Amino acid sequence: MLELDTIATGLLVLAAGGAVQCGVPKAPHISVTPSSAPIQYEFSLSAQELSRFQTGTVSPYAPGADTTTGGLRHDQPAVKTEVRWGLMKYDDRQIACLWYEAINVKIDLSPKIYIAKEHANSQVCRQAIIAHEIKHVDVDRAVINNYAMSIGTAVKQAVDGIGAMGPYNYHELENVQKELVGHIESAVDSRKFLLVQEMSRRQGQVDTLEEYERVSKMCEESKR
Repeated sequence: MLELDTIATGLLVLAAGGAVQCGVPKAPHISVTPSSAPIQYEFSLSAQELSRFQTGTVSPYAPGADTTTGGLRHDQPAVKTEVRWGLMKYDDRQIACLWYEAINVKIDLSPKIYIAKEHANSQVCRQAIIAHEIKHVDVDRAVINNYAMSIGTAVKQAVDGIGAMGPYNYHELENVQKELVGHIESAVDSRKFLLVQEMSRRQGQVDTLEEYERVSKMCEESKR
């Protein structure tokens, strides 16, 4: 888990009855937590059925998913942003100051490996395919870990650029909070494209002609 502290800043805003000083009493806490569930395995689909996983112009499966070797791995990073607020209310004027208290970005992987059922009776071939697909899973995990710092830095910059916020009228708070969550999500999204590009590049390094030929040879020899 990556953890960062941001700078604390304040904002002086004039309100009815005098000046209200909106400040950040404590630097917001930022954490980026990548995690991966254990690999799930599926052996019930045929090679033809697996080939349909990539039909269409946009694949719902992770970059680098392939059926050439008789296997396929499916995994898409699920990114969730959680924001906790600090709030200072001035009930006599129905206004409040707002600041980011804590932000946690969770990046979850749920890898699943599919092996064509035609290979169910060949342990050597099946294990060779599994080993190949696990290489893809390892790449997913490595890239996510590498980009945790980049995502954390982007979030920190977004938070530092705002500091304390307000004062706002009470009836504005819900909409303001939604906008501020969107501000953080935009910072995360700014790194997601680079993450996907890097993942695609690294996955291509796994799917070499030599690798395909190696797995195919093991499967052919196991049949004989």
